[in-house]
Amino acid sequence: MEPRLVQLVIRRKNTRTGQPVVFLRAVPYTAWNPTDAQLLVRQEFARVSKLGSGVSLAYDPETGMVLPGSAVTIKRKMKGLRVSSRKKPAKWEIVLREYFGQQGIEVSIEELRKTLYTYLESK
Repeated sequence: MEPRLVQLVIRRKNTRTGQPVVFLRAVPYTAWNPTDAQLLVRQEFARVSKLGSGVSLAYDPETGMVLPGSAVTIKRKMKGLRVSSRKKPAKWEIVLREYFGQQGIEVSIEELRKTLYTYLESK
Protein backbone atom coordinates (compact mmCIF):
# COMPACT_ATOMS: atom_id res chain seq x y z
CA MET A 1 0.00 0.00 0.00
CA GLU A 2 1.48 3.33 -1.03
CA PRO A 3 1.44 6.25 1.42
CA ARG A 4 -1.21 8.91 0.88
CA LEU A 5 -0.28 12.56 1.10
CA VAL A 6 -2.32 14.75 3.42
CA GLN A 7 -3.40 18.33 2.80
CA LEU A 8 -3.99 20.96 5.48
CA VAL A 9 -7.14 22.94 4.62
CA ILE A 10 -7.99 26.28 6.23
CA ARG A 11 -11.52 27.49 5.49
CA ARG A 12 -13.51 30.55 6.45
CA LYS A 13 -13.99 31.53 10.05
CA ASN A 14 -16.60 29.75 12.11
CA THR A 15 -19.48 32.21 12.64
CA ARG A 16 -20.05 31.18 16.24
CA THR A 17 -16.48 31.01 17.54
CA GLY A 18 -14.73 33.33 15.10
CA GLN A 19 -11.93 30.78 14.68
CA PRO A 20 -10.92 29.48 11.23
CA VAL A 21 -12.07 25.96 10.38
CA VAL A 22 -8.97 23.77 9.96
CA PHE A 23 -8.91 20.10 8.93
CA LEU A 24 -6.80 17.49 7.15
CA ARG A 25 -7.82 15.65 4.02
CA ALA A 26 -6.24 13.33 1.47
CA VAL A 27 -4.69 15.07 -1.54
CA PRO A 28 -6.97 14.56 -4.57
CA TYR A 29 -5.77 11.87 -6.97
CA THR A 30 -5.95 14.29 -9.88
CA ALA A 31 -3.34 16.55 -8.28
CA TRP A 32 -0.67 14.05 -9.37
CA ASN A 33 -2.48 12.29 -12.23
CA PRO A 34 -4.66 14.89 -13.98
CA THR A 35 -7.21 13.91 -16.58
CA ASP A 36 -6.68 14.83 -20.23
CA ALA A 37 -9.18 17.69 -19.93
CA GLN A 38 -7.38 19.08 -16.85
CA LEU A 39 -4.07 18.98 -18.73
CA LEU A 40 -5.60 20.92 -21.63
CA VAL A 41 -7.01 23.56 -19.26
CA ARG A 42 -3.63 23.93 -17.53
CA GLN A 43 -1.88 24.35 -20.89
CA GLU A 44 -4.42 26.95 -21.99
CA PHE A 45 -4.03 28.78 -18.67
CA ALA A 46 -0.25 28.94 -19.17
CA ARG A 47 -0.65 30.20 -22.74
CA VAL A 48 -3.16 32.89 -21.75
CA SER A 49 -1.14 34.03 -18.74
CA LYS A 50 1.83 34.70 -21.02
CA LEU A 51 -0.34 36.99 -23.16
CA GLY A 52 -0.99 39.34 -20.24
CA SER A 53 2.51 39.26 -18.77
CA GLY A 54 3.58 42.56 -20.39
CA VAL A 55 0.67 44.61 -18.98
CA SER A 56 1.31 45.98 -15.50
CA LEU A 57 -2.23 47.08 -14.50
CA ALA A 58 -5.60 46.91 -16.22
CA TYR A 59 -9.14 48.00 -15.38
CA ASP A 60 -11.69 45.21 -14.97
CA PRO A 61 -15.18 46.56 -15.76
CA GLU A 62 -16.95 43.61 -14.12
CA THR A 63 -15.44 44.22 -10.68
CA GLY A 64 -14.75 47.93 -11.14
CA MET A 65 -11.22 47.43 -9.85
CA VAL A 66 -7.72 47.88 -11.20
CA LEU A 67 -6.06 44.47 -11.26
CA PRO A 68 -2.77 43.06 -12.52
CA GLY A 69 -2.86 42.86 -16.31
CA SER A 70 -2.33 39.11 -16.44
CA ALA A 71 -5.28 38.55 -14.06
CA VAL A 72 -7.64 40.56 -16.26
CA THR A 73 -6.40 38.81 -19.41
CA ILE A 74 -6.81 35.37 -17.86
CA LYS A 75 -10.30 36.22 -16.61
CA ARG A 76 -11.44 37.41 -20.04
CA LYS A 77 -9.90 34.61 -22.09
CA MET A 78 -10.66 31.70 -19.77
CA LYS A 79 -14.29 32.61 -19.08
CA GLY A 80 -16.53 29.88 -20.50
CA LEU A 81 -13.60 27.78 -21.73
CA ARG A 82 -14.62 24.26 -22.72
CA VAL A 83 -12.22 21.44 -23.45
CA SER A 84 -12.85 17.91 -24.61
CA SER A 85 -14.84 15.86 -22.18
CA ARG A 86 -14.26 12.20 -21.45
CA LYS A 87 -15.08 9.98 -24.38
CA LYS A 88 -18.03 7.81 -23.49
CA PRO A 89 -17.79 4.28 -24.92
CA ALA A 90 -20.40 3.29 -27.48
CA LYS A 91 -23.22 0.97 -26.44
CA TRP A 92 -21.78 -1.96 -28.42
CA GLU A 93 -18.43 -1.51 -26.67
CA ILE A 94 -20.06 -1.70 -23.24
CA VAL A 95 -22.11 -4.77 -24.18
CA LEU A 96 -19.12 -6.62 -25.62
CA ARG A 97 -16.91 -5.74 -22.64
CA GLU A 98 -19.57 -7.09 -20.25
CA TYR A 99 -20.01 -10.23 -22.36
CA PHE A 100 -16.29 -10.98 -22.47
CA GLY A 101 -15.99 -10.12 -18.77
CA GLN A 102 -18.62 -12.75 -17.92
CA GLN A 103 -16.63 -15.28 -19.95
CA GLY A 104 -13.48 -14.36 -18.00
CA ILE A 105 -11.74 -12.92 -21.08
CA GLU A 106 -9.79 -9.69 -20.71
CA VAL A 107 -10.13 -7.58 -23.87
CA SER A 108 -9.45 -3.93 -24.64
CA ILE A 109 -11.81 -1.65 -26.52
CA GLU A 110 -9.05 -0.75 -29.00
CA GLU A 111 -8.63 -4.43 -29.93
CA LEU A 112 -12.39 -4.76 -30.40
CA ARG A 113 -12.51 -1.68 -32.65
CA LYS A 114 -9.61 -2.86 -34.83
CA THR A 115 -11.10 -6.33 -35.18
CA LEU A 116 -14.55 -4.97 -36.01
CA TYR A 117 -13.30 -2.42 -38.54
CA THR A 118 -11.02 -4.91 -40.32
CA TYR A 119 -13.95 -7.35 -40.49
CA LEU A 120 -16.26 -4.67 -41.92
CA GLU A 121 -13.67 -3.55 -44.48
CA SER A 122 -13.19 -7.11 -45.72
CA LYS A 123 -16.92 -7.43 -46.51
